[in-house]
Amino acid sequence: MAQARAIFGQGETHGILQRFGARVGASSEGLGWTSAFASTQREQPFEGCFHELSDCLMVLHRGGPVDVAFNMGGRSVSRHIPKGGIFFLPANHRCNVHLRGPLETTHIYLRAHLFEAESTPPAAVAGLAPIFGERDSVLEHLASAVGEIVAESAPSLSVDPIAQALANRFIDINFKRPSAGPARRDYRLTEPQLRRVREFIDQNIESDIRLGAMAEACGVSPAYFLRMFKITTGVSPYQYVLNERVERAKILLSNTSCSLAEVALRCGFSHQEHLGRMFRRFTGVTPGGYRRAGNI
Repeated sequence: MAQARAIFGQGETHGILQRFGARVGASSEGLGWTSAFASTQREQPFEGCFHELSDCLMVLHRGGPVDVAFNMGGRSVSRHIPKGGIFFLPANHRCNVHLRGPLETTHIYLRAHLFEAESTPPAAVAGLAPIFGERDSVLEHLASAVGEIVAESAPSLSVDPIAQALANRFIDINFKRPSAGPARRDYRLTEPQLRRVREFIDQNIESDIRLGAMAEACGVSPAYFLRMFKITTGVSPYQYVLNERVERAKILLSNTSCSLAEVALRCGFSHQEHLGRMFRRFTGVTPGGYRRAGNI
């Protein structure tokens, strides 16, 4: 029987960001997330200890390169980490970190239960190895999507499938044997798949469109869909849906009898202010300004 998960709050993190004056841009604090805790920030150089936690931490370097020194269990590692590099601290590990320059990062804490699915090896969490700055395109795409979601203050349901996909990827990196041959896989959506997902978005634009439903329309898993969609279209599914909502709003704004609140609801925005914020981000003007200018 599924059990209710406790909300993952800032108090369960290492507190490194608060101790060393990072400028936080967005955080999942107060959003009710249960499977993960995430934040985006600009960190200043620091030297501190990440103590043992029962959950796992990954850090995506959104800037760089930067020099970082790690000390874990008496092992010292110094790395010149490029943009896109990943730091991964498994549960029940401690690590001293010396960040030698300012850095834009995304921190994502992952609940230990994400690593305990029936398909994973026994004691998967205990067997995970740390990562000190290596790049992995799958982890980078997934972590970038989490950063976008937390920036929009989305609820837990929006991030849960991605949090599970991140855990699955770390398990794959640690336990999956490489294939015997050099066979390549096509990680792009086919034309029929892309057409189906576009039709699904168009038909459900007024609703809460979720990653799992979009993946189901293509007949693939959420994690696989997330990667394929971004490679195929150049943007994440979340950004694509936002753009489609804004494009629909442009059409509805040509009807002067349609209030801005009604436009927001018919385009799937949670309220008029949400419409205004996203419309301005994508077009540079407010919905009212767009309507008054006659941009139809």
